[in-house]
Amino acid sequence: MDDLDFQILEKLQENGKLSLKRIAKMLKTPISTIHFRVQKMIDEKIIVKFSSVVDIGKLGYETVAWACLTIDPLKIEEIANKIATFQDVRMVTITGGVYNLIIQIISKNEKELWNFIRENIQTIEGVQNLAVSSSLKIFKWNTCYFFNLPT
Repeated sequence: MDDLDFQILEKLQENGKLSLKRIAKMLKTPISTIHFRVQKMIDEKIIVKFSSVVDIGKLGYETVAWACLTIDPLKIEEIANKIATFQDVRMVTITGGVYNLIIQIISKNEKELWNFIRENIQTIEGVQNLAVSSSLKIFKWNTCYFFNLPT
């Protein structure tokens, strides 16, 4: 990965609908070079998916919450995989610290959130402790995992 690769990724993260021709023009680089580099990043699994960022509020999802769980260490991957199958769960990550699993949940409202937690999370054998924080106001919602990384 060099500076040009990072510039291509930055353009794709800003707008995944940009054509390779447009990116080539923006970066003053031949389209064949851009095509080759993008294909190489796909082949090497650096780019793993092209997707859309959706305004979940316009789809009726008003509640975003983070649930921090303490899980039996012998069951953590099994439970993480199970939780990852739920449609309302957007992210599942094993962590260090007080809690060893953190999940992000979207729901239509607080009542639906708590029903989901009560029916789907608290009933899983091996969940030992749970703390939930709901977002009151979202200032930034972005799926870009890096931006302007130093090269």
